[in-house]
Amino acid sequence: MTQKDLNKTEEDKKLKEKIKELEAKNSKLLSKVMSIHKNSENMNDPFRLSAVLEMYEMLRLHNWEKFRTVYSLTYKSGSKIIKKLFDACEKDIQQRTTTIFRVLGIPPSNDVMTNSKQEVMQEMRNLFRYFYNQNDSEIYHNIIAEAGISTKHGTQRQFAVQCCKVYCLLLLQDPPVKAVWNLHEMQCLEHVAKKGSEHWEKPAFLWPIMKCGEQLIVKGIVWDEN
Repeated sequence: MTQKDLNKTEEDKKLKEKIKELEAKNSKLLSKVMSIHKNSENMNDPFRLSAVLEMYEMLRLHNWEKFRTVYSLTYKSGSKIIKKLFDACEKDIQQRTTTIFRVLGIPPSNDVMTNSKQEVMQEMRNLFRYFYNQNDSEIYHNIIAEAGISTKHGTQRQFAVQCCKVYCLLLLQDPPVKAVWNLHEMQCLEHVAKKGSEHWEKPAFLWPIMKCGEQLIVKGIVWDEN
């Protein structure tokens, strides 16, 4: 074993110890959250699904309109920004999850570990939700940079951060709520001008469909490119 391998082994050991300490500190919180029935909500949880969905509606209606008006954005340019930010959020959470699984010695795909992985994922989501909220400045700066979005001005940054925060909190629900960019799911779409689907010319996404598994949570918003 090389010195590099020894150093990596020592780093992994230290990371495992830190994770155990973090789990111990949050054991009471996790026990409380995990005891809640999956179809009910803890009204004391500021990041419960209903609360985050209210944030999402505010983002789509108020924050987006303010951002669009200030910079005279088209739906096309706005939709590109939103999708890039959402994709970067998914990538960030996936990378952090993969890193923790590696440190804990859980293979990325192993049927024998399915139950263990599910339990770890539940705990990780709860920890991540508070972590992403308490350390949002650095985290979202990195996500926005990964997305390649300019945030030179205050309104730009405010909108980008809010996009990242809301979507990360949706991804960290149990089970997660994810964006779906599928124009073929017509029953899950609404037109920005409230037109019936028979009058759509060439629809394109402004805001994606939000689903929890196969369950529709929020309809997507489309506009006509033509």
